[in-house]
Amino acid sequence: MQFNVASYTNIGGREVNEDSILCRQEEGFVIAAVADGLGGHGGGKIASTRAIQSLEEQESLLKTQDEQTLREVCAQVNRAVLNEQTTQVRMKTTLALAVIGEGRIAFMHVGDSRAYLVRAGRISYQSQDHSVSQLAVLTGAIKPEQIRFHEDRNKVLRSLGNEAGAVPDILLVDEPLREGDAVLLCTDGFWEYVTEREMLRALRHAKNAGDWIARMTRLIKRRAGKKNDNNSAVAVLCPVAARPSRWRK
Repeated sequence: MQFNVASYTNIGGREVNEDSILCRQEEGFVIAAVADGLGGHGGGKIASTRAIQSLEEQESLLKTQDEQTLREVCAQVNRAVLNEQTTQVRMKTTLALAVIGEGRIAFMHVGDSRAYLVRAGRISYQSQDHSVSQLAVLTGAIKPEQIRFHEDRNKVLRSLGNEAGAVPDILLVDEPLREGDAVLLCTDGFWEYVTEREMLRALRHAKNAGDWIARMTRLIKRRAGKKNDNNSAVAVLCPVAARPSRWRK
């Protein structure tokens, strides 16, 4: 099956775009990822770029869509980022990954870059951020809608580039992407300005994956200040098959 895919990355109001993206479709698979680099002096860009490169190097392993293999892939990505670190720059990166096959969808994430699965017109899966603000939601200190622009929203609890290792969250959906389904991966600079309700509304009116992203980025441009963060996304749609016309005699 051919999926409709699109990707986007924008520097925002920063001097360097520390986001990196992966969007590849071949042989019945889509491998998509977004990474948001953390660290000054340009280190964040190095970290996110190396994370994406490491995923590309392990493409054949990713296609197994096996949980243990995905954990091993994550460990290898973590080591790849660690190898780029110096005593002066201890850069790290978040990661959100989706591997979409003909019979299974695999999600993996570390940090506060997000993964969404839209099915039957609603969000059936949304990854939980590894952040202080997400922890506040889980403990009942704040409501889910308050996570955006919370004072601790930039405090990430898990990332790639840690000597102690990186622990990803993994979800395996043991069924294929259906007609009308959609997957969205995005960095925090993207989802902070677009609510889940707005994501669904934009999808209902979108002609394709690129149009879906474009409708959401218009919201970001309208709401974000001049110093807004880098913002990136990858979208995957499972097109609805054309229905045969009915002719009256």
